[in-house]
Amino acid sequence: MAGVPTVDGNGNIYYNAIQQYNTGAGESFYQHDIVDSWLVKVAPDDSSKKSSYSVLVSVTAPGSLPAPGANDQCLTAFAETQLPWPPSPTAVPPASPCGTMRPALNAAPAIGADGTIYTVTRTHLLDGVNRYGGIAAINPDLTPKWWTSFRNRLNDGCNNDAGTFPGALLPANGTPGGCRLGTTPGVDPAQNTQPAGRVLDDSSSSITVTPDGSILYGSYTRYDFARGHLLKFDSVGHFTGAYSFGWDSTPAIYQHNGTYSIVIKDIEYGGGPQFGSYCNVEALCPPRNNGPFFITQLDPNLNIEWKFQSTNNQACTRNSDGSITCVPNSSGNQWINIGFEWCINAPVVDQNGVVYANSEDGNIYAINQGGTLKQNLFLDLALGAAYTPLAIGPDGKVYTENKGMLFVIGK
Repeated sequence: MAGVPTVDGNGNIYYNAIQQYNTGAGESFYQHDIVDSWLVKVAPDDSSKKSSYSVLVSVTAPGSLPAPGANDQCLTAFAETQLPWPPSPTAVPPASPCGTMRPALNAAPAIGADGTIYTVTRTHLLDGVNRYGGIAAINPDLTPKWWTSFRNRLNDGCNNDAGTFPGALLPANGTPGGCRLGTTPGVDPAQNTQPAGRVLDDSSSSITVTPDGSILYGSYTRYDFARGHLLKFDSVGHFTGAYSFGWDSTPAIYQHNGTYSIVIKDIEYGGGPQFGSYCNVEALCPPRNNGPFFITQLDPNLNIEWKFQSTNNQACTRNSDGSITCVPNSSGNQWINIGFEWCINAPVVDQNGVVYANSEDGNIYAINQGGTLKQNLFLDLALGAAYTPLAIGPDGKVYTENKGMLFVIGK
């Protein structure tokens, strides 16, 4: 079983399954291609059916690249010995077999109002450099509707002049942290191609379907300091835009006044080579500072409506007697003077528009529309906690996790 099961309004359960070849001692999950993978549907009467992803990705949405075949050649990435990337304006990285297109390991299927099932997919091989993912739209009878690619969707990679290329976060080409001088603006430096939203199996992102039938997915991108992108597609698979944060995040939806808003965490990563400008060699790709950390609300066109920043610098712990002790962050703490990261993969919004989100400072925050603090409640300090979603019940109680415990909040 791969990922989270989903239930539709009629009680049908949908989940993904992958069959892999037996691996030898010391062999990774990615060393050999898979046998096959399926979307499985289990009805309330316990009957079931399944459909192979080899079929489900066979219908290409208009304007999309087709899904690559298992034996097709997919681009990998340039070697660190060739830094700064790309090695030349016309350089092409090595290619290798793509592997079979399959569902992402940790993602849940999503179901639209018309019963369409949406799943996020990727080719099995090339882990660590894989840039071949997409979304499969599937009819309720498990026949393919369309598949749309995440490749060639973005344009905010390398840039000639820092601050002048729209959306680019990288320093200017030829400067420290920038791409090699002369590089084509907009490209992913690791591949010298138009950037793709990436699907990583250790991501906790799942698809969200909006009230107008659009599809949102929080993808990974490395070249923007690992911020990723929130990708948006319409109901027939056309790419309609992206917001410049999306990694490891599943958006929440707030419906209001005949429209809707999109709520996500929005984090500026930094603090080590793994967050360098586009590679893991700090001398050539210097990292940025950590933070700031926001909860951000977007309109349907992915324009910012408001932001709420994490600013607490008190590190608190819950004692065995239930009391709470708080001290200012010390200089050895990575969060000093910048607040704490939002420790969730999905916030939740109540019917009044109040947003609930957990922070690594151990608090759950209630945030008013407009981005002002309504209330916060300390649960327990949990630095590095799992990125789990919040949920809200019909009675308004909020369910969340912190430090390995389930908390139910409300009256």
